[in-house]
Amino acid sequence: MNSCINVLRLLLSGPFVFAPAWSYNLDVRHVQNFSFPLAGRHFGYRVLQVGNGVVVGAPSEGNSMGNLYQCQPETGDCLPVTLSNYTSKYLGMTLATDPTSDNLLFAAVQFSTYFKTEFTFLDYIRQKDPDALLAGVKHMRLLTNTFGAINYVAKEVFRQELGARPDATKVLIIITDGEATDEHNIDAAKDIIRYIIGIGKNFKTKESQEALHQFASKPVEEFVKILDTFEKLKDLFTELQKKIYVIEGTSKQDLTSFNMELSSSGISADLSEGHGVVGAVGAKDWAGGFLDLKADLQSSTFVGNEPLTVESRAGYLGYTVTWLPSRGTMSLLATGAPRYQHVGRVLLFQQPKRGGPWSQIQEIDGIQVGSYFGGELCGVDVDRDGETELLLIAAPLYYGEQRGGRVFIYQKIQLEFQMVSELQGETGYPLGRFGAAIAALTDINGDELTDVAVGAPLEEQGAVYIFNGQQGGLSPRPSQRIEGTQMFSGIQWFGRSIHGVKDLGGDGLADVAVGAEGQVIVLSSRPVVDIITSVSFSPAEIPVHEVECSYSTSNQKKEGVNLTVCFQVKSLISTFQGHLVANLTYTLQLDGHRTRSRGLFPGGKHKLIRNTAVTPVKSCFVFWFHFPICIQDLISPINVSLSYSLWEEEGTPRDPRADRDIPPILKPSPHLETKEIPFEKNCGEDKNCEADLKLAFSDIRSKILRLTPSASLSVRLTLRNTAEDAYWVQVTLSFPQGLSFRKVEILKPHSHVPVGCEELPEEAVVHSRALSCNVSSPIFGEDSMVDIQVMFNTLQKGSWGDFIELQANVSCNNEDSSLLEDNSATASIPVMYPINVLTKDQENSTLYISFTPKSPKIHHVKHIYQVRIQPSNYDNMPPLEALVRVPRVHSEGLITHKWSIQMEPPVNCSPRNLESPSDEAESCSFGTEFRCPIDFRQEILVQVNGMVELRGTIKASSMLSLCSSLSISFNSSKHFHLYGRNASMAQVVMKVDLVYEKEMLYLYVLSGIGGLLLLFLIFIALYKVGFFKRNLKEKMEANVDASSEIPGEDAGQPELEKECKDPGCLEPLQKTDEDGSGGD
Repeated sequence: MNSCINVLRLLLSGPFVFAPAWSYNLDVRHVQNFSFPLAGRHFGYRVLQVGNGVVVGAPSEGNSMGNLYQCQPETGDCLPVTLSNYTSKYLGMTLATDPTSDNLLFAAVQFSTYFKTEFTFLDYIRQKDPDALLAGVKHMRLLTNTFGAINYVAKEVFRQELGARPDATKVLIIITDGEATDEHNIDAAKDIIRYIIGIGKNFKTKESQEALHQFASKPVEEFVKILDTFEKLKDLFTELQKKIYVIEGTSKQDLTSFNMELSSSGISADLSEGHGVVGAVGAKDWAGGFLDLKADLQSSTFVGNEPLTVESRAGYLGYTVTWLPSRGTMSLLATGAPRYQHVGRVLLFQQPKRGGPWSQIQEIDGIQVGSYFGGELCGVDVDRDGETELLLIAAPLYYGEQRGGRVFIYQKIQLEFQMVSELQGETGYPLGRFGAAIAALTDINGDELTDVAVGAPLEEQGAVYIFNGQQGGLSPRPSQRIEGTQMFSGIQWFGRSIHGVKDLGGDGLADVAVGAEGQVIVLSSRPVVDIITSVSFSPAEIPVHEVECSYSTSNQKKEGVNLTVCFQVKSLISTFQGHLVANLTYTLQLDGHRTRSRGLFPGGKHKLIRNTAVTPVKSCFVFWFHFPICIQDLISPINVSLSYSLWEEEGTPRDPRADRDIPPILKPSPHLETKEIPFEKNCGEDKNCEADLKLAFSDIRSKILRLTPSASLSVRLTLRNTAEDAYWVQVTLSFPQGLSFRKVEILKPHSHVPVGCEELPEEAVVHSRALSCNVSSPIFGEDSMVDIQVMFNTLQKGSWGDFIELQANVSCNNEDSSLLEDNSATASIPVMYPINVLTKDQENSTLYISFTPKSPKIHHVKHIYQVRIQPSNYDNMPPLEALVRVPRVHSEGLITHKWSIQMEPPVNCSPRNLESPSDEAESCSFGTEFRCPIDFRQEILVQVNGMVELRGTIKASSMLSLCSSLSISFNSSKHFHLYGRNASMAQVVMKVDLVYEKEMLYLYVLSGIGGLLLLFLIFIALYKVGFFKRNLKEKMEANVDASSEIPGEDAGQPELEKECKDPGCLEPLQKTDEDGSGGD
């Protein structure tokens, strides 16, 4: 209601985010605008709803008379109100100063050897951010020319063209860390109030401190300060601020004492139950107070600060006054003193309602210098019971967090008011003057609680915030923020005054009048409505056959579900007299919280969007949806959500004088309704399913866990439900940490039964792990049975005992506790550890010997074996024995043999006779077994030494075998051969050849004679047949005749002699020719 002096605050601030609720039920598209051409720009400085109209105050800027105007929303006209014998220029003014003027301007100059203006008053007017203006300043060093700097500022900075106001009080603050290095006079600055601050070690002496007096105003004790460090400047600046603010509002004349001559009574006023008070800020040397008017308004009683102290001087008490209605016997009044000690104060007074003296009962002080704390007051009866619960105190010049202005909420607790919270404007407006106007409004949103409007006329072109009442106080966040530019582009100072307690349109809804520069805006309320919805289904439950899977044998026709949605509008404001029509956009969604919906509208859609007009008469709509093939989740119902919002046509004007429906607004609550349609249950007539589950391990006796490197274990569980449907069946299986879950599957009745397992977090306390499996989720049907196979891998680093224990348990959501005895099963599976032993015979073993009558009678033989034992991953390794078997000695045999065992490393072996024949073949039978304990070494050599002796005469040749064998023995009940038993066994088979030799000399003689005789007979036979008589003579003669015809025949004679050298030539051919004999 008041306008306050705007004072610069050099504070940094941070961001703040409002909830996005800027459009509620004050209609910003259909507004009324009032103005009067000759009223001037202060038309709207004050607004007040009276009857069916608005009274507007328009104080004059000059010497002309201010005026009041009566504006009628019904006609849209404003007419001046004629007051006889009243010619004050302040008529219609409730605020003390012009809200557009700033009182303080700043400039900065840095000086050293030379002088530099860092920013001027004009720079500050353009950007009121000293941090930004000083961001690029670099500190000067060298000399300290203080005289020259003061004269420079007086002549070059305090200039009108640089933004300095000629009639403003000039203040110069000089900060120096050294004594002046120049000499001059400062006559140019004699009209400037000068503060000088010396900082640092250069001012420890009395002489150096007195040197500063020549630069300061008188008396120097008040204008010279010495500080040790720059950090102490902060506290000093706070003190200087107070002194500077004292200068504000005073003239250069001597300050004389006034009593009531300049009391400025009437600067504020309030009425309650015919009792009126007016503020008198100028009374008692501007300490202020208020006048308690008598019933005839002709006499009054002054009430002020008691006792009147020096601190209360220039406090402006009475700048604002407001009654705080109470149902008690005392009348309460709050009055503000926004300039008290420059931080502001609010005083609370009380007086008996039947009359009597006033008494001061509470003081509330501000916290920030120059914030004008108490510049606006407002009492709020939230629940409208006649008792004031809240006192709102505005500090429109408060600066912080990039916001200008703040409203503090004080709640009445017992006998005094205590601060409980704050209201703030939007960030980004450090000079917005949030709280310049505050008005308690008639309930505008239908919750039967008082709402509050707060004006911020300098947030851009002005803004008004609406804070709705709530139980115990006000909502900390605005339900609506209305900017002046939302309605008119050229508007200024929107929100400088506010009043909203009347219905000006005759529709039963409160309207709010807001003052701006030269005009008044009337905002109409929109009826706040609630939409009553209902959702129903037919059938009420989803039949089982509608959602059965594809392998079901059901052939029943699937019909789907009919969904009925009904709407009805209801006004939350009981006084509303218009006709309600709400244009809704609504959305129907099936299973919206799921990735895959279990219900589908026609066309395969899971969402429908429709528009409709809703009236107080219920209207209903029917929709149909069906189901996809095979739904697994048949327990949790299908979720059907109905959400809705208002659908408004943009740009549609509404004339309040025309008979049109007023567009309503939905109350700010979740506009959503959710219903669920359940699935039909196979639970009999009582509709209460009771399951009876049984769980057991199958084929567990034949299970042995052999710890091979790739060992695996599979266990089978049989699960039965002998009663009605079971919901959310869960099987829990605990197993040792050495096992790792691999997979799970259903063996029977078929793979369509879903099962899924996941490993639970390790239970370190019991050194086990657990598996949780959902079986046939969510329903395990009546009289159902499944075999579940769970497969595990083994971990090499696992810790094992002699047995592994498996514990299984089954549970569901609907099994009685008395039926849980057979829900658990336990299995114990033996564990066998691997032994990795490899044996083989060496190549240098004796594999063959022979005996003859002439050979040695004794042969020494050896069978050599190699044993390799691989290291084990397990600690519980058993004792090992090497079993060495040697051949059996036959008493009737020609040979005998003796055997001994030699091992490396040496081991004592114990022989044992084998009483019964071994299992081996008779030709390789064993008679003695040596048992040799061995350690877990990587390699062991075993040598079987034998002596084989021929004891008799060999009468016939024969062949026999002598065998030795090596095997590794251990406790086979807990251990096994990793690569099979044969890998730890080896055998050497040695062949013994007995050769029989007879007397052969006579045989050789007879054979030689027989041979010669046979040769002679053959010679005789050949001779008789003429084998030795060839026709060589005839052949030679024929050859001679042939050669005689050729000259040099004798030349061939040597060749014939050579031919006689042929072994086949039995007779010398030359001799035959010499004899001249020829014969046949």
